[in-house]
Amino acid sequence: MIKIYRSVFFFLIIFVSFSAFSVPPETSISLLYFDKFLHFTTFLVLSIFLDLSSSKPLLQNKLYILLLISYALLIEVVQYFLTYRDAEFLDFIFDLVGILVYVMFAPKLEIRHQI
Repeated sequence: MIKIYRSVFFFLIIFVSFSAFSVPPETSISLLYFDKFLHFTTFLVLSIFLDLSSSKPLLQNKLYILLLISYALLIEVVQYFLTYRDAEFLDFIFDLVGILVYVMFAPKLEIRHQI
C-alpha cells in the first residue's frame, strides 16, 4: 500500500509544480483568500500522502518535513522570478500552516491506521 501512496504523492508534486509554475488562466477565481485556502489545503494533502508513503510517521521523519517546507519555499522563490506569477510570503505561511496542522493533529487522529 505504501507504494500506491508514494505514487500518489509524486503525482501530486508534479501536479502542484505544474500548477504553480504555469501561466494562470485569465478566468481565475477571485474569491477573497481562496488562494490562501488552496495553499493550506495543498500542503495539508501533501503532508498526508508524504506521511502515508513512509514506513515511519511523519513526525519521526524530520528530514521529510524539512523537504516539504523547502518545496513550499522553492515554489515562492521560483514564482518571484516568473513574470506571470507573484510570490507572496503569506502563501508560504499558509503552506507552513497546512503542514503544521497535519503534524499536530495526525498523531491524535491516527490517520495512518485508518487508511
